[in-house]
Amino acid sequence: MRLINYFLICFLSIGFTVNAQTKKAENTLLWEISGKDLKKSSYLFGTYHFADKGFIDTMKVLNEKLSLAEAVVGELVMDKDVAIKLMPYMMMKDNTLDGLLTPKEFKLVDGYLKTLGKYDLTKMNKLKPLVIQTLILQTTAPKTFTATNPAIDQYIQDYGKANQKKVFGLETVEDQAKVLFGSSLVRQKEMLVKSVKEAEKTKKATLKLYHSYITQNLKELEKMFTDSKDFTPEEMDLLLKNRNNRWLSQLPALMKQQSLFIAVGAGHLVGDDGLIKGLLNLGYTVKPIATN
Repeated sequence: MRLINYFLICFLSIGFTVNAQTKKAENTLLWEISGKDLKKSSYLFGTYHFADKGFIDTMKVLNEKLSLAEAVVGELVMDKDVAIKLMPYMMMKDNTLDGLLTPKEFKLVDGYLKTLGKYDLTKMNKLKPLVIQTLILQTTAPKTFTATNPAIDQYIQDYGKANQKKVFGLETVEDQAKVLFGSSLVRQKEMLVKSVKEAEKTKKATLKLYHSYITQNLKELEKMFTDSKDFTPEEMDLLLKNRNNRWLSQLPALMKQQSLFIAVGAGHLVGDDGLIKGLLNLGYTVKPIATN
């Protein structure tokens, strides 16, 4: 399960730079959704898959809203079957890494993996390049998780289940896997090799992204996603805009039935195509909630 927690962020963390700014009122990760036909407010919270439960433990109001909600909503339901369902999408059917990469590229990636631990690329030969890239991000992440200090998304869903709340997923594992691992192998190879060649830059950018997140600088996060040069507009639409639109078609009916605590990646909240503006355009009142 730990590896899965990183799949979403791996596409959003490479090559971004962050400058910490003073936190403003609207720069919060927690938002209240009310009005229109809602009898009870729902709450929208932006997560980051390298942040852990310890971060939200510092926000009393967040835990209050989580306890009040009647149901929890995530990008997908994270259960014991996720890894099994995801595995076929992580494997190459008619290719191998040593066939896809040039000998020089294979040696480069294999050598870098060995500097991170006891990893042998020859034993991962059937895995898609983006799975290897995710492993690298996991290994170099600013946080590690334990059973008592899980990643935020996992903790929120586990809390919901433990407190007899319904847990909904806005997409299936298959839906998410197609987005994350559906790009061409040539493009995946290009991204993997670039991330290894620019390994130090990537690590620094990931740390800065993490710092921007924990300071709840939503404006800076929006700027990072808008200014990213690592992905084509079409790739960004697949990762964010298109998924946001599908989620916005589902949320109204769910919110009308019960109060929700919606926890999705913070990148989905921001921008003209983000969930905050999307909910406003649907006629809801969306207000920031100060968390500290």
